[in-house]
Amino acid sequence: MKVDIVIAFVCTAVSAVTLAFIFVKGMLGTADGLAKSGSSLRSILAPIALFVEHRRGLDPELNRTLERFEKLIVQSGGKFLDGATAAEVFSARFVLPLVVVVVIVPVGLALKISGGWVLMGTVFFAALLYAYPESGLKSAAAERTRQFTRDLPGSLDVMRLVAQSGGDLLSAIRAVIDVTSKGPVREELSRVVAEVTIGTSLVAALNNVATRIGTNEANAVFSTLAQSLEMGTSVAENLQSAAQLIRHAARVKAQAQAQKAVVNMSFPLLLLILPGIFIVLFAPLVIQFINR
Repeated sequence: MKVDIVIAFVCTAVSAVTLAFIFVKGMLGTADGLAKSGSSLRSILAPIALFVEHRRGLDPELNRTLERFEKLIVQSGGKFLDGATAAEVFSARFVLPLVVVVVIVPVGLALKISGGWVLMGTVFFAALLYAYPESGLKSAAAERTRQFTRDLPGSLDVMRLVAQSGGDLLSAIRAVIDVTSKGPVREELSRVVAEVTIGTSLVAALNNVATRIGTNEANAVFSTLAQSLEMGTSVAENLQSAAQLIRHAARVKAQAQAQKAVVNMSFPLLLLILPGIFIVLFAPLVIQFINR
């Protein structure tokens, strides 16, 4: 791919210069200068990310990749790689393997390790670090989504109690923020309150939560709450129905995983257990046959 080749060359040049500059600053003992020169990963990625952003409008495939990364960054809460942007995550796929080369090759030469082992180690770890930015971002987004879905029913129950006692939906959201511990649900509901404070309608803020989380459960819950506000239906009943919907979906998913567990156990059963059973059963017969 042409864009990957161009970015790889740019990453190589910029990263080599940046790492050399950081190393020289460290040797001079200027700790403040080291911090300002870009010792963190994001500071190394920043100049390459600028180049990627410049190429974004010129390459449709790159644009689609960055849009996918941006969606995953939103789902992960924007905390992956210390808040890296989509362009920085994309750049990390080329910079991290280069760092492996810069580290492993000199170490291998200093320790007089065989060139074949150094090459194999470099290729292995470079391949891992090339795949890490995207796979790590997907894992962070999936983990935050799972935690949000797991904690949401309890928060909906609190909101329902507040609504049944006469409070409106926004008051119920504030109550959840006050009583729940730190997590994705609290972060998203705090963002809802912040959006309403600056003038966004509560309906739009709830729909934004469904868009950011991107799961069927979140879309069903917050779209239902938004519709209840628009149509004037009972918020408490909708909150109860939403909590029951999520718990039912969780039970169905757990049952599906339990059914898959039987299939997943078949391979280790065939590979590890059955050979031992055959050895115990037929080994005496084989020994008797050989002794004859």
